[in-house]
Amino acid sequence: MALYLKSKKLDLGAGKDLFVLMHQNDADDLGVKEGAIILLGYKDIELYVKVIITESKVNEGEVGLYEELNEEYHIPIGRKVLLDIPSTSKALDGIRKKLSGQRLNEEELVAIMDDIGSRRLKETEVAFFVSTFFNPGFTEEEIYWMTKGMAESGDILDFKFIKNNKDLVVDKHSIGGTAGKGITPILVPILAASGLVVPNTSTRAITSPAGTTDIIESVMPVALNKEEVYKVVEKTGACMVWGGSLSLAPADDEIINVERSLRIQEFQKVLVSIVAKKIAMGSSFVLIDLPYGKGTKIEKPDDLEFLKREFEKLFDRFNIKCVTHKRVIKGPDGRGVGPLLEMKECLRVLERDEKRSEDLEDTVIDMAAKIFEGTKKAQKGMGKKFAQELLDSGKALKKFWDIGKAQGAKEIVKSTQIKVGEIKHVVKSTKSGVVKNISTREVVEIARSLGTPGIKEAGIYFEKMPGDKVEKGDTLMTLYATSQDRMEEGIKSIDLEKLYEM
Repeated sequence: MALYLKSKKLDLGAGKDLFVLMHQNDADDLGVKEGAIILLGYKDIELYVKVIITESKVNEGEVGLYEELNEEYHIPIGRKVLLDIPSTSKALDGIRKKLSGQRLNEEELVAIMDDIGSRRLKETEVAFFVSTFFNPGFTEEEIYWMTKGMAESGDILDFKFIKNNKDLVVDKHSIGGTAGKGITPILVPILAASGLVVPNTSTRAITSPAGTTDIIESVMPVALNKEEVYKVVEKTGACMVWGGSLSLAPADDEIINVERSLRIQEFQKVLVSIVAKKIAMGSSFVLIDLPYGKGTKIEKPDDLEFLKREFEKLFDRFNIKCVTHKRVIKGPDGRGVGPLLEMKECLRVLERDEKRSEDLEDTVIDMAAKIFEGTKKAQKGMGKKFAQELLDSGKALKKFWDIGKAQGAKEIVKSTQIKVGEIKHVVKSTKSGVVKNISTREVVEIARSLGTPGIKEAGIYFEKMPGDKVEKGDTLMTLYATSQDRMEEGIKSIDLEKLYEM
């Protein structure tokens, strides 16, 4: 039996989940318990929300709406809204079927993506689905249907014919697994400075010390809605925004939340996630960064070739041109690790500062060259020179802040103005040698112990990088924290023998 209850505003936020508050008597009438997922309807809005039961916060006949329901979904206060028990989810049948090792058809996979994206499924149910990526895995057709369903679970944006780009919409995405996310904030403005249209979305950290979003939001707003994104791209030709603020492949966002709590990712899931997001962003040309090496997500050459082949094949099925960029990882991308330290590194490259990381710059230039030549923006063999000129001339720096201002940045911040944690600890080498490798896993462990990415001022600055000669007693790195407790945790997590291979 459905109920119509009068909406009441609660001056509380509930985070990523959607909650309503019901009086015990109304909950009994509807036949739901605490934590149950129910359908909330108002005009053409339908949402799946979790129930919190009370006997005092709302009166019988009222339903309390947390801020997100009122502000983000525009459900008015003082109106009758529908509350009902959802019909049985077909998605659960599909998940049960997959857990038993059977193949799923298009209808079943689309239903799963739709129910995950609409938050109809509980986190535990989503977690069971995530587990099927590991065992039994999915066929090529299942991956195609799942990607299509995930992309169509939310909005599909269209940036064609903006700034006379016709149908060329460019983007870059990395499979991750490296410490340091400074490539995108440098690459996007270089590409946009050439006239390419580059709407870029990024994520927060899952298995790294900081995600690209965590870095960029230290100097500019990144939580823009669809209309704001269109305005920024129309004005500047690019954007650098948090994908979680848009309804792009929302099924992926819910799956990522489960992955984040488990700190795991699987190759097929990475494939589906990235391709679905690029479909939703209307991309027509994408560079996929495939970093590999000891301690990264890809350590086996066979896995690298598998991902390269599968990305190119899956993108092609959606008529998106894909080029891959394989590179060996022996340490962080840049010397800084942690949101503000990484932003400082990005700005140093854009500002042409003498202290900039030349390795980070070279990586960005290589990717830009591949994109410029692949899109015919530069002749074959001339991409690097073209990218370097955009960087050296200051056009890329100007474009970075054009994008920043359009997204709502209040001021231009120089690299010298960025302040990191005041509590420092210098780590010195206990032996001499040449740095061969810096373990990504160990870097993540230390940085997380210091408080990244939540504490943006925390992190690590590496004085010695792969290829550098080290004498006993030389400074290897400096840790930064905002509290002594955090610093002590960071120091405890250091194992130099595992961190530095010499």
